[in-house]
Amino acid sequence: MRLSLTILILASILPGTAFPAPPEEPPDAIVCRGYSAVGFSYWWGGECWCSNGCAPNLSSCSPGVCTPDAGSTGCPDCTHSGTYGADCSGFVSKAWLVPNPTETNACGVDRYVASSFTADHAYWDVVSMNDLRPADAVASSSHVILVMDFEDAYGEHEVVEAKGCTYGIVNQSRTFSSSYSGARRVSLTTCTCEEGQTESEACGDCGTRVRSCVGCMWTGWSDCDGPDPQGPDAACEVGGDAQGVCARGTRRCVAGWLTCTPGAPGTEVCDGEDNDCDGLTDNGTAVTLGEGYPCLNQCGEGVSACLDGAVRCVTPGSTWPDQTCNGDDDPEDPGHTTTEDGCACAAGGGGTHGKAMIWFLLLALLVGRVRLVRRS
Repeated sequence: MRLSLTILILASILPGTAFPAPPEEPPDAIVCRGYSAVGFSYWWGGECWCSNGCAPNLSSCSPGVCTPDAGSTGCPDCTHSGTYGADCSGFVSKAWLVPNPTETNACGVDRYVASSFTADHAYWDVVSMNDLRPADAVASSSHVILVMDFEDAYGEHEVVEAKGCTYGIVNQSRTFSSSYSGARRVSLTTCTCEEGQTESEACGDCGTRVRSCVGCMWTGWSDCDGPDPQGPDAACEVGGDAQGVCARGTRRCVAGWLTCTPGAPGTEVCDGEDNDCDGLTDNGTAVTLGEGYPCLNQCGEGVSACLDGAVRCVTPGSTWPDQTCNGDDDPEDPGHTTTEDGCACAAGGGGTHGKAMIWFLLLALLVGRVRLVRRS
């Protein structure tokens, strides 16, 4: 362990230190430094990394390598190679610019140990775990973590932490056990936004998320959500073994990403569709298909039957179409099927041809009766 680390252990116990207070800055500045360390190695006693704004500079600086010693699972029984890396307390100390503001790539500088952050200090105050904000720290007697965002709907916080020898410095979401307490650095500018201000940004490929300014601090981002596609853009084909209406999906925006939602199976009805997604059409029960009910057609009394995707009135003892009722569709009355003698067996009212034939027969009967009267 470095000499400077030993000195800071003593300094963290003493309430007064000779170091200047951390600079005034918004919480976003600490969050930015935190993100810039992601990807660097865990280094027991280390506290430095290379940054490019809020991003880590892994191309110009080697991230270092941490190797557990033989028979060990990690630090402190580990060996580090490379110039850069940090342990948990070195990482938070540098991100917070305590006890002495230095650049992120300055190695071998003063820093604190994890347990230091569990009690009030000249440079930070202990805060409730229910009031954690971005740039706060969460510490136990042996570990300290930098909080990057407000608690989400699952009770988790986004964090950056020097997790251990085999992990390095990682960005992840997690919860905290009761052994942790919160800490907030001093000299933070109180406002990062104007009260009531809102921001929105695109997320996923169809969503938007928003955040609001409450107490002049940004809240966490809302869930990523967006409108579902409408019209022709809403249709999609479901892959796999889906059949019938289940193979015809609808595009929806789910958590910000376009998702093809399969059609739901339903009751098989007479419509020429595979409603229950079993690979067959119009194979429901007589009740669901509307079959077996008395009805009337141009031929007289009939019984309803599901034929060619529609409920039709069929003459008893025949089918439709059949030898008795096999005419062509009447062009003047679409959907009405007629026979040569004008008898129609499709469900519904009479067609033009059938009506014309009836009038022709009535006229013929009238003319014949007139002739008989004259002859008499």
